[in-house]
Amino acid sequence: MARFSVFAIAAWLCALAAFEAAAAPEPRDVFREYAWRPEGKWQRITWPDVEEPRARAHLPNAVNTITIGDLDQAIEAEACVELLLCHGGTVGKKMRVNGHEWIDIPESPLIPGDRGRGGSPPAEYQTMRYPLVPIPLEQLIEGPNTFEFTVGPGTNLGKWWPQNILYGVVFRIYYGPEKKAIQGRIVSPAPGAALGDKPEIVVETDDPAAVARVDVIGKYKDFDWEGDGEFRQWHYRFLYGEIQSHIGSAFQAPFRVEWNTDWIPSQPEPFELAARVIDGDGLCSITPAVGGLSFKRSFSVRMGETFDVPPRWSTRAGKTQQCKTLVTGGLSQAIEAKIVMCTWNGDGAEAIGVNGEKLVDKVGLNHDLSYDEIPVPVEKILPGENTLYTYSGTEHHGIEVQWPGMVLLIRDAIPE
Repeated sequence: MARFSVFAIAAWLCALAAFEAAAAPEPRDVFREYAWRPEGKWQRITWPDVEEPRARAHLPNAVNTITIGDLDQAIEAEACVELLLCHGGTVGKKMRVNGHEWIDIPESPLIPGDRGRGGSPPAEYQTMRYPLVPIPLEQLIEGPNTFEFTVGPGTNLGKWWPQNILYGVVFRIYYGPEKKAIQGRIVSPAPGAALGDKPEIVVETDDPAAVARVDVIGKYKDFDWEGDGEFRQWHYRFLYGEIQSHIGSAFQAPFRVEWNTDWIPSQPEPFELAARVIDGDGLCSITPAVGGLSFKRSFSVRMGETFDVPPRWSTRAGKTQQCKTLVTGGLSQAIEAKIVMCTWNGDGAEAIGVNGEKLVDKVGLNHDLSYDEIPVPVEKILPGENTLYTYSGTEHHGIEVQWPGMVLLIRDAIPE
């Protein structure tokens, strides 16, 4: 048992190192992003050797094309893949470019961690993730490039019908310091500032007239929008190659973004802000980070610690599935609450609720991805442990709840 534990820890550390090696852009990086989206809402990725006739009907997997316009002075490349697990237990996720060797798509070593219900392989927990795949520069060319994906058999549904769903890909090309991009800086707030209820972030640039947009991002603790098990990170994601779940954007000078912090959790440690500055030709730079920030709002926000998240959270055929959340502290000052969750086919639910009481029939979309919010009457919340659940009686496709499950936020009339 001791040997197994050592090997398990070693494997986890290797996975964590690989996960962290594929890092998103950091302050002072210069890059271009080339976005691709499927013709329909999404694209299936199926195991090529699957025997299930319904699955074989979707083969062969598509070979897609993206045009890369600028590799001059490029030093590194990666692909951000908008990837839904879909069939729990599917493994062997890979992509390749221009017919070269297959490249592993990294899994998150943080799933299930200590939040998941034990006893199941990590690949059985439903996820909508945005993994970064390192692409060797020598495999890319200026002009049209082909790329494709594959998966393999694992466990449960993913054993006999391995399938993922693809929403888009962003190819990111990084450049060396000789690549001249418009530089910007956050001039407000100042480092170490305490931010109020709706702070304004102000960005200045060297050439405002040449800037197409400024996207403000933050490194702070919030709902895991990226679905990778990390609650504190530079928060933003993509949908069809368009940035989502960031603080906000400005499209003309002066570049000012008001941050609605009504539901941003109170921060246990100082946080940072930065901005993506993109010129009219698509060249992007990231400003230096402004750090040491804190909140001083007229309210505070608690984010419950979700745990006991079930594997294969795809609720159908008369089943109820649930996770739990821990509410610390009292509720006498609570003024409102809500559940935040990422779903696929949320339209397939028949009841979603808390502590055995239904809040809504369903959320989201029909056979599609959605990030959903459900108001929760404060009186339905208990101090301590609470149960959040989904139910569906359909024999067809039910509601899928993606990692990190159903997350409870509570806003208190307690100043920070």
